[in-house]
Amino acid sequence: MEYYDPHTNKWNMCAPMCKRRGGVGVATCDGFLYAVGGHDAPASNHCSRLLDYVERYDPKTDTWTMVAPLSMPRDAVGVCLLGDRLYAVGGYDGQTYLNTMESYDPQTNEWTQMASLNIGRAGACVVVIKQP
Repeated sequence: MEYYDPHTNKWNMCAPMCKRRGGVGVATCDGFLYAVGGHDAPASNHCSRLLDYVERYDPKTDTWTMVAPLSMPRDAVGVCLLGDRLYAVGGYDGQTYLNTMESYDPQTNEWTQMASLNIGRAGACVVVIKQP
């Protein structure tokens, strides 16, 4: 993995994830970077295995740690922070676009099922917009 240093205007290497993957959703929470779901092979490979893995990166120690897995594998999952919880929205399970959503509590290291979307989707950008 690489990180960008705006002070030097350069990209630098940091520790690799525990599990190499593509199609991963990412978000930050409390100074950590979370890598959520994805697949373990090029998407064009029909033997690609979808992942329920979730890893947390600590930039202070340059280390990755496995945390509680998703309730199901999710490729191309949308991830964002809302309040003090991460939300994994939609994704692809190898057969269908998912309409399910779950939230992660870093304090308890647990995922909780949330209300479903009306329509399944994958590869969505998920953001929080503050109301005026």
